[in-house]
Amino acid sequence: MRAGRVKAGIFGKTVKAVSAVFPENYFLQVSRYRIESRRIPPAFDGYRILQLSDLHGCSFGRENRRLTEAVSSAAPDAVVMTGDMADRQTKRYDGIFRLSGTLCEKYPVYSVFGNHEQELPGSRRRALVEGMRRQGVHILDNGEVRLERGGARVALFGVRVPMRCYRAYGRGERRPALTAEKIRRLLGDGEGPDFSILLAHNPFYFEAYAEWGADLTLCGHVHGGMVRLPGLGGLLSPERRFFPRYSAGIYESEKHPEKKMLVSRGLGSGARIRNRPEIVVLTLARPSGLANQRKEFD
Repeated sequence: MRAGRVKAGIFGKTVKAVSAVFPENYFLQVSRYRIESRRIPPAFDGYRILQLSDLHGCSFGRENRRLTEAVSSAAPDAVVMTGDMADRQTKRYDGIFRLSGTLCEKYPVYSVFGNHEQELPGSRRRALVEGMRRQGVHILDNGEVRLERGGARVALFGVRVPMRCYRAYGRGERRPALTAEKIRRLLGDGEGPDFSILLAHNPFYFEAYAEWGADLTLCGHVHGGMVRLPGLGGLLSPERRFFPRYSAGIYESEKHPEKKMLVSRGLGSGARIRNRPEIVVLTLARPSGLANQRKEFD
């Protein structure tokens, strides 16, 4: 495992070193989506969730001002972070703590672990988690909460995708599958009366999330495929696999078409082409016959 981590660390440093020459890293894009479902309670019609993902310790302006101003302009009801807000190359967490504190002053904020947070040495991971919690972030580490509005509830879950489900680190082993049954062991039963949202950093196991019971899954991890090609989507996944199946936008489950997944392109810098860092604004809605409408704003 250590050899794999060393390779991953070298790859991460290389990406950060070359990212300065890609101008798209310095521009934020707000992407707006609408998810409709009959299971969404009437009280949550119009409920707005803002998703941040894969910041990797980057900053947009002094004190992340451009990022926090974009969040404020979106006027969300809640903010979720879908992992990799920091990585091994993040030397200090002060910026993440200030960002978390600024957001928590205005909104409820929920977060899950990505693979990079899991790979942090124990003391650094504890410092990051404890610091975010002190700012008011609710970290859903294989946990759940209930969002309440007008006497109605929506279930919000967060799963820590096991590290071996990302890659086998050169052991010659196949990457094990994350199944619905394994998720049940971590989170309990996902089927229930409430509309359910699952925060899961890795989108590759979408069908397992849907089978487990998530009506809507929010993910990141793939960074939009880094280079986005017209008609083909993202070029490369963090596992160095070409044309990943899920790289950005909304997807519909093959076996459970009423269940959806939204994948953020993330915020961290890298060799981005046609793929600006992204803030996602998602509106929950009761059915109107115009499902999954999407607009993008610069």
